[in-house]
Amino acid sequence: MSQLNGDAIQEIKKLVLSGYHLNDIHGTACPTALLPESTHIQSLENFSLERFRFRGTMDTTSIDDFVRYSTGYASKNEPARCFIDADNMTARSVFNIGTLEDPGHADNVAAITLKQTAPFRALLAINGDRLKQKQIAEWLEDWSDYLLAFDADGNTLQISQAAQAVRRITIQQATQQDHEDGDFSGKKSLMQSIEASSKDVMPVAFEFKCVPYEGLGERAFSLRNSLLTGDEPRFVVRIVQLETQEEAIANEFRNLLIGKFDGVPVETFIGKFKA
Repeated sequence: MSQLNGDAIQEIKKLVLSGYHLNDIHGTACPTALLPESTHIQSLENFSLERFRFRGTMDTTSIDDFVRYSTGYASKNEPARCFIDADNMTARSVFNIGTLEDPGHADNVAAITLKQTAPFRALLAINGDRLKQKQIAEWLEDWSDYLLAFDADGNTLQISQAAQAVRRITIQQATQQDHEDGDFSGKKSLMQSIEASSKDVMPVAFEFKCVPYEGLGERAFSLRNSLLTGDEPRFVVRIVQLETQEEAIANEFRNLLIGKFDGVPVETFIGKFKA
């Protein structure tokens, strides 16, 4: 009697396992087949004219399209659930989440990530940076439609005036040296002062009005303008209370979605969901 080698034993194992699971294959709702390779289950759905069930992901940056798609697929019998992550300005509607008794696959979803507008991106890009005279002047001119400038007394300046003032900054350095000699002591001191001045009225603050994210309302941002003196003058423009503004924007996004889903079969939650 010949002995079975390892390959033969593996083939017998595959045949036995395949026959063992035949009854399970006949009982599935979606047509499936047992493949000899490692005896794994392979769905035959892609060979059918239609899918066994609808599933997919819709991604958008438009609030209106996200709401229209979510309400279109939700129903009273199967309400959708929308999870709002206001910190990241995203939201996700799940249409087949099911219930505790009858859980769904949760793989039919719509997702939205709000897109920052070009003016808001430009504002964030210069926040806290050390800008040369030419850089800040050109930035002021490029975004003049969104800007107001103010002098130290709170008076409004034309943006063209503000840009001209920062272009014409001059740095003056004054050095004073003191020397004192005594019989038993000596003292020497050196003082240097640096002063920046402009022939025009300098802007000390700005207001930048823009829509920060597509679909949200216009918002005003207060900016503080500081001048750093040295070998070359540098301007630092900072957004006042940026964190507070970001919280307000997030709340606006959350409240907007909650309001749009009011009265329709889409339940809203604050947070993230992962199936």
